[in-house]
Amino acid sequence: MNRTIYVRAAELELWRRAEAYARERRMTTSGLVMAALERYLDAESPKPDKDDTSR
Repeated sequence: MNRTIYVRAAELELWRRAEAYARERRMTTSGLVMAALERYLDAESPKPDKDDTSR
């Protein structure tokens, strides 16, 4: 499955840095994007309250 990511001109330097970062680590750019998304979503997702007994 292919997806397209559009990068604004104002963010092109960040994209180029990401491409270089991935290349230096022998990753694909899509692999880097997926790893970043996973980290972001893990950090942003609400954590279940361990004291929550409503389940």
